[in-house]
Amino acid sequence: MKVQNKKITTDSNYLNTKQAIMPYSSPRSPIQEKQTIYTKSSSCSNSRDIKYCNKCVMNSTIPNVVFDKNGLCNYCHIHINLEKEYPLDGSLGPKIKYLMRKIKKDGKNKEYDCAVGISGGCDSSYLLYLLKEKYDLRPLAITFDNTWSSTIAVENILNMTEALDVDLHTSVVDGNEFNDICRSFLYASTPDADVATDIAIAKLFYMAMEEFDIKYSFCGHSFRSEGTVPLGWTYMDGMYINSVHKKFGTIPFKTFPNLEVEYWIKQLQRQDSIDRIRLLYYENYDKEEVKKLLYKKFGWQWYGGHHHENEWTKFVKSYLLPNKFNIDKRYVEYSALIRSGQMQRYRAIRLLEEKPKVEKHFVDYVLKRLNLTEVEFKRIMSLEIKSHHDYKTYKSFFKKNKKQFARFLDKGLISRTFFEKYVIQY
Repeated sequence: MKVQNKKITTDSNYLNTKQAIMPYSSPRSPIQEKQTIYTKSSSCSNSRDIKYCNKCVMNSTIPNVVFDKNGLCNYCHIHINLEKEYPLDGSLGPKIKYLMRKIKKDGKNKEYDCAVGISGGCDSSYLLYLLKEKYDLRPLAITFDNTWSSTIAVENILNMTEALDVDLHTSVVDGNEFNDICRSFLYASTPDADVATDIAIAKLFYMAMEEFDIKYSFCGHSFRSEGTVPLGWTYMDGMYINSVHKKFGTIPFKTFPNLEVEYWIKQLQRQDSIDRIRLLYYENYDKEEVKKLLYKKFGWQWYGGHHHENEWTKFVKSYLLPNKFNIDKRYVEYSALIRSGQMQRYRAIRLLEEKPKVEKHFVDYVLKRLNLTEVEFKRIMSLEIKSHHDYKTYKSFFKKNKKQFARFLDKGLISRTFFEKYVIQY
């Protein structure tokens, strides 16, 4: 099927992207949010009992945060170590050139030499631009639509892939099925309501790479602009999703691509070297400058906030987490920007004085899509808070197979972040 001269390959069970997406009418400029509902008082960030990092805005209320004798948090030390591993002084130039030559060589006579995920967001859009324009690769762009993609995100994806002449592999889950997962996590009362999308994307990457015989894939994560989310704030694995859905869900999985650990291990063993590359670690990535570049070259549009290109993620991050769990992931994002010199600490502190505000009609839209009344949603918001420890997960499997995952780490098949958070930490 051809769409705007782009090849869209979909599983036969999936819906056409344009038919499946029924987004809330997202603004085309940063959100002007005035009317709010259910907004609790701001976090107790001004309490004298809370200790703050001397460099960023991470503090002692955030899980697994510790400070050294100089008042520097462990996440700042993670950043420092990553800066040493991925310096921007040009010393990694030969390594990147070698890697790109190897990718092109291994992909010779194949339709694609690499795969890249694209969500319509800033990071993935810029990554696609780099791969095609700067490094002259032949990427296959992969996107998973959970039917909550904003109109802006869809337009960004189509505009970018058409302008760069990149084929787009799209999989769209059944909307009712995914909404059932969303409801299940709301009733599970854990702060991980949006992790199903990340798990699905991981599974689709392996499926597409196997189908098209692709050895390398690229990830749009940047430690300089996103940081590392504490384990106590986010946990994800396929068994966890199955456990929550089995207890609270009503619609069986037919189109949702869950990632079972047996399949994942098989795919990791199939690779003999690094297959997932975080290219932005090697780039002087200034997010505000990148936005300007993407707008100028492709008419790319901003969607109002970090990860707000997806409306379910926007709801979870900007409403559910702050108001029910007192979790504000802007602390992680702003801290990363402070460390990389892209935000002043005083400005971050000022922005964090108030919780994120969400328009009432946006929350109403979400509840309508999930077939939840306002009364039922208030009951959900008052349920006892739980965590992934209250459900079945692969955590014991990860710890039991520590040596095997250490070998995967040495080969570059899994990230150090995953190894430290899921295999070592508890």
